[in-house]
Amino acid sequence: MRHAAAVIAGIILALLAMASLLPLLETDAWWVRYLDFPRLQFAAAIVLVWTLMVALGGIGHGAARWMTVLAIAALAYHGWRLWPYQPLAAKMDPGEASCAPEERLSVIVANVQRSNRQVGEVIALARDENPDLFFVLETNEWWDEALAALDADYAHHEQDIPSDATYYGMHVFSRHPFDSAQMRFPFGADTPLFDGVLAHPAGKLRVFGVHPRPPQLGQPSTLRDATMLEAAMGARDGVLPALVAGDFNATPWERTARRTLRLGRLIDPRAGRGPMPSFDANSWWMKWPLDQILWQQGLAMADFEVLGGIGSDHYPVRADLCFTVNADQRVETAAEGDLDEAQATFQKARALPDAAMDG
Repeated sequence: MRHAAAVIAGIILALLAMASLLPLLETDAWWVRYLDFPRLQFAAAIVLVWTLMVALGGIGHGAARWMTVLAIAALAYHGWRLWPYQPLAAKMDPGEASCAPEERLSVIVANVQRSNRQVGEVIALARDENPDLFFVLETNEWWDEALAALDADYAHHEQDIPSDATYYGMHVFSRHPFDSAQMRFPFGADTPLFDGVLAHPAGKLRVFGVHPRPPQLGQPSTLRDATMLEAAMGARDGVLPALVAGDFNATPWERTARRTLRLGRLIDPRAGRGPMPSFDANSWWMKWPLDQILWQQGLAMADFEVLGGIGSDHYPVRADLCFTVNADQRVETAAEGDLDEAQATFQKARALPDAAMDG
């Protein structure tokens, strides 16, 4: 009986290890890309199942050795991917910026969950936290009417509620005017990409708001990846410092998210601080960071935090930034092949059925 249980544990261990290593493939297949999300859970499960297998007496010396090697390889890959987002890793921004109120920019991203009706929590969040930029995601017509209460608090408001992609409405509230603002749909995507130039008293800032579709059944990661990379290239090629914020539907350690960081010369506040999960607020164990606020040099961090619940399956995230140059910031340079891979992603996105050629 113990041996049979050990064999079952060994089979589960092999499956966990293979699932852990599959994302090494450069593929947009939804089921492979989805395996990037639960890396922390996979790593914990591998340790637990390997311990159980050994405690049950193993499955034979040769097989046990191979299972152990496979488990070590999978854990090493998880460690490599997750290391930048552990507290012992190097920070990209020391988070010690200090500035006068007129040089400060506060940003909140809140995915409110379309079916959520706790609008009072969201209104209170905006009024209590008082951000300069407030991105509200997953809005529909109901939320559009409910959020009208914030028009008295924010002089500037941009929005788009797609008629088909009803889980991807986006509202952008700002205390400062935009020199330009548009909701774009690159590569024929049905989810908006906000692209604007914020006229802050301390300086102009290029602002991108993103909320692409996640990889899921019948839906490859192609448009998600292309949307992230489109924002990164816009930040990279612009003359103004840039900020990219939203629900990426990708974890920071995912390959395209890392490529986005490098190509956009963007700074991730989670680096060196921990994963700081923002999803799923309704689960105690299936959690990972989906909601991001990234920025370029020219902005420096005073604070970054995951805020309390608002009735959604996402927690809001907040960043407090200063318009200043910080020599202690660490920006990752583009790796060889990053630009080619980005262009390949764009080509695949343009080749999708019904894709537009505006990307």
